[in-house]
Amino acid sequence: MLRWKSGILSMLRNRFLFSSLRKRIMVLLTIGFAGCAILMASVSYNAIYTMQHDKIKTSMAFDLYQQTTKLNQMYNNMLQVTQQMTPEGTVGHLMESYISTEDIYSQRLLSRDISYNIGLITFSNPAMQLVMYYNPSSGHASYSNLPLRTDFTLQSLPNVASTGELNYQSPHRSLCRFSDDLVMSVTREVEFYDGTKLIVYVESKTDISADMNSLTENLNMPYSLVFTDSAGVVTYSSSEAAYKPGHQLLLEGQSGTTDDYVWNRMTGDYGNDLTLLLPVSYYNHELYTWKNHMYWIVAIALLMMFLLTIVLRRLINRPFLLVEKEMRTFGKGYMGTRQYHTGIDEFDRLFDQFNMMKRQIQQLIIDVEQKEKRRHQLEIEKLAYQINPHFLMNTLNSVRWMAAMHKQEEIERFVSSLIILLNYNLGKSKETATFRAEIQVMRTYLELQQMRHDFEVELAITEGSYLDSPVARFILQPIVENAVCHGLDDNGKLEISVLPDESAQMVCITIRDDGKGLSQETLDLLQRDTPDQQQTGWGIGLRYVRSMLDSFYGNKARMKIESTPNQGTTVTLNLPFLEIRKERAM
Repeated sequence: MLRWKSGILSMLRNRFLFSSLRKRIMVLLTIGFAGCAILMASVSYNAIYTMQHDKIKTSMAFDLYQQTTKLNQMYNNMLQVTQQMTPEGTVGHLMESYISTEDIYSQRLLSRDISYNIGLITFSNPAMQLVMYYNPSSGHASYSNLPLRTDFTLQSLPNVASTGELNYQSPHRSLCRFSDDLVMSVTREVEFYDGTKLIVYVESKTDISADMNSLTENLNMPYSLVFTDSAGVVTYSSSEAAYKPGHQLLLEGQSGTTDDYVWNRMTGDYGNDLTLLLPVSYYNHELYTWKNHMYWIVAIALLMMFLLTIVLRRLINRPFLLVEKEMRTFGKGYMGTRQYHTGIDEFDRLFDQFNMMKRQIQQLIIDVEQKEKRRHQLEIEKLAYQINPHFLMNTLNSVRWMAAMHKQEEIERFVSSLIILLNYNLGKSKETATFRAEIQVMRTYLELQQMRHDFEVELAITEGSYLDSPVARFILQPIVENAVCHGLDDNGKLEISVLPDESAQMVCITIRDDGKGLSQETLDLLQRDTPDQQQTGWGIGLRYVRSMLDSFYGNKARMKIESTPNQGTTVTLNLPFLEIRKERAM
């Protein structure tokens, strides 16, 4: 069961992890192409969208601003004309006089003056077409500068905004009988001193339809301009396909997008709302064009990638077959070198390195054979070196027993101590090196030396469980030996103290003698870590101790040497120790 599962996993791994280099190259090329295509498409789409958005929105806002400014000016001109026809104006003053006089001759004169002034107003404003007074009570118009349609009614005019007695109309057909022009108008209710109420009607020709056609043709964008009143009802639309008059257009903000249109809105100076509309299909026209171009680019890139994959496969496949052939012959034990020229520098260098590796392997085989012979010789020498200490220990044991048989107790004690010392130093003793064992060996060595030399030893060792913690082997005797052999004089004194620091988990060992001391030059020589021909006596033993400390403790142990000529030498060791845990009794 487990073998079956591992087989399936191996098959899936080989299938989807693409162990073949050729497959990996194709996958990496595909991923690289897809990544580059996505990145290029994202960047270009963002650029196209941003440029189109800014261009169209800015263009729409500017065109709408121009139309709004133009319409505001037209309303302003018509408003000035209606101002002239109020009782305070020139024409209105004449009309006031005409209404208040009863003399027929005077009325005729005033009527002529009224018509003349109205004609003068329209003459000075070429865009102005129809100007008249309208009596709402009788339904008759008077003093119209142009003939009126018979079916006109002011109530049917498309009011787009109102302020008091003023009403502003959106574009509509002219009330002149002989004109089908598109005009904008303003009506104003005026009351004269005798209580007579009339409505002033002023219309002005507008080119809004031509402007929208020109805008559409120049930009190839079918814009639509819509007038809406305060309730959002459409009063005029340049394209009834977008919105018809009477429909409601509720929008929030200055610009936005609906399902069908992109729009921009502006409020005129007289309260009328103008909205410029553009179909979404035209708004996204450049994006659609960009998509078509991207399809072609992707198709061409896919074709190029396919051709590139074929070329790379042929370019790489032949050198790989040569590499595979060389590996097989090498696996069969053939060490000969061959020169290949594939035309690809990397593969040529690979074959050169492969040939170099063959030569190095041949040399390594020769070296291994020589080392094996040397190792065999060293083993023979090692056996000889092991036999010599063994012979020495057996000889010393024979001397000890001979001394015991002849009742030479001092010689027996001396040889026994020497045997113990040699056993420990030569590693024959099986016990683990501890502080207690090191101190005992040091004591044994001092006892041997005191049999030969006359010096005093003062030991101050603090008892504790730390004495049974592990320590580097054979580190105290070399220091003590240096002090005895190279530092102390006859009747000298050697002070040795071992003091634990439980809080710091350290042991401080101090070995102090009152002998000859060392010069500064000798101290500097002893501080060197590298061996020196001048390092004899003190130097060899201390270098050994330093090496043992570095090997056993790393950088946690410290050894300090202080000396003054003719005043003695002090060696201080600061060694870490492990707290011995009390195991359960067996």
